[in-house]
Amino acid sequence: MSRIRTATIDDADAISRLVASLAQHFLEDPDDAAVQPFLATLTPAATAQRIASSDFRHYVAEDESGVCGVIALRGGSHVYHLFVREDRHRRGIARALWTHAKALSGHDAFTVRSSLFAEPVYARLGFLREAPPRTDNGVTSVAMRHGGG
Repeated sequence: MSRIRTATIDDADAISRLVASLAQHFLEDPDDAAVQPFLATLTPAATAQRIASSDFRHYVAEDESGVCGVIALRGGSHVYHLFVREDRHRRGIARALWTHAKALSGHDAFTVRSSLFAEPVYARLGFLREAPPRTDNGVTSVAMRHGGG
């Protein structure tokens, strides 16, 4: 069983590795030069900057193997990241992270730009698609919304 806690700067390397390990699920072509600016946002240094920023809240799920999931909210209501290590998929970790972050956010409406791979996960969490998929800088995403009428 995993436990959820607030992320610290010390988690930046583990979070960066986790997100980068799943890149094949959200990048059209990881070798395309167009994705390099996006990939730069996944480095440990960039991750540490977000953790330190007052505009972001990061929570991690940990089990006996270390960090196995992460959620980051920007501005309290935009799901910036929600990732679970592949060997821990379908164990309720994403739902637990979402429930935890949502409860602490102080908001009742949320947005996300989901990858096509993760869209069914967000749909199970109650998010609804707002627009057709869009590709920017080699990353295809779907605008989705949760709550707020």
